Amino acid sequence: MLNIYDVGTSGEVKMMNRVLRPLGAGAFHCGVEVFGVEWSYGDYEQGTGVFSCRPRNCEGHTYSESVTMGKSSMLEDEFKARMKMMEVRWQGTDYDLLQKNCCHFCEDVLALLNVACVPAWVNKLANAGAAVAAAGERLEQQRRSLGTLLSAQVAESFCCGCEVNSLGKQSVEVISAIPVRRAQVEAAAQRYEEDEAERGHSPWPDAFVEARQSKHEG
Repeated sequence: MLNIYDVGTSGEVKMMNRVLRPLGAGAFHCGVEVFGVEWSYGDYEQGTGVFSCRPRNCEGHTYSESVTMGKSSMLEDEFKARMKMMEVRWQGTDYDLLQKNCCHFCEDVLALLNVACVPAWVNKLANAGAAVAAAGERLEQQRRSLGTLLSAQVAESFCCGCEVNSLGKQSVEVISAIPVRRAQVEAAAQRYEEDEAERGHSPWPDAFVEARQSKHEG
């Protein structure tokens, strides 16, 4: 049996759930009732987050309804031993409202019992929130990747002298690439002149040759 609660004890959440429930959503707490005990998971500062209570009487939440999950062939002693293992794995400090909450815990318990799954509408609101958070994280990662790519493209247009400071961060002195490219052009022109000179004639107009010679002599 899956016992479902409106989160908290205020009438506001209960009223909100009555509006969202027909839409297949809501803010719910839940617990699995098995062998006369209800098991759930919560946010605790120390130790396990797994706890048990009397069925349909979870403190801090308002009981709403129960859903039959089917019959399990697991014996009570085996179930208790498995729950001891789950208590270690489900620590209270690991609780996350969107990604590791009581509904996720109940899904694990129901899977352990090999019965039906938690209805989608019970945890739909948290799953939607987790999806939004994950999408936001992916967008942030893409933004950072784009920034890195743009920085790399800009860096290709510059010649830089780099050194690492005492904090291990790279300090960059940016120098315009124009002088470098000018030197490359002049070197290519020099090679072209030498090749043409070997063929026995100058590739440049006389006035241009004289101007270049005057520049070198100066």
